[in-house]
Amino acid sequence: MVTEPTPEQLAAQKRKLDQRRAAREQGYARLASPRRHGDVPGGVVAPLSAVPILRCADLDRTIAYYELLGFASDRLSGYVVFAAGNAELHLSRDGTVLDPGACLIHVSDAAATRTELVARGVQLVGDLEEDGRAGAGIRSFTVQDPDRNQIRFASPWP
Repeated sequence: MVTEPTPEQLAAQKRKLDQRRAAREQGYARLASPRRHGDVPGGVVAPLSAVPILRCADLDRTIAYYELLGFASDRLSGYVVFAAGNAELHLSRDGTVLDPGACLIHVSDAAATRTELVARGVQLVGDLEEDGRAGAGIRSFTVQDPDRNQIRFASPWP
C-alpha cells in the first residue's frame, strides 16, 4: 500500500526544488555523484548530471501520480520537473520528446561541447537552442544515438 507523504515531507521536497531552481538561476547545476571514477578514453563531454526525460499524455494526471509517490513538482508549459531526494525526472507531453527515449545531460558549457562534438563528426538534431530567459533558462542542443534515443546537452543560459 502506498502512503501519502506527510506535509513535512512535501515541504522538504519543495524547499529542495526551490534551492535547485535558485541554483539554476545563478548558473549552477547540481553535481552528480558518479559510481565509476576516472577518465573515459576520448571523453569530450564532461557531464555534471543526467536527467531522464519521459513522455506523458496528461500532465495533471502525471503530476498527481508523482506527487503521490513523494515528488515535488515544477510545472512548465507542456513539461514538468519532479524532484525527490537526489532524484530528478522530467516529463513532457509535447513533441520535444520522441520515442523511444530521451535524456538531458547537464554540462558546464553547451556551446563549447557542441563545437567539440561537431569537430569530431557527431551529427546534431537541430541547432543550438536557447530556452527561457537569459540567466534563468538553458542553452542546449540534441544528438541522436544509433537506437534513435535523443540526448540533449544543456547548460545554464548566461
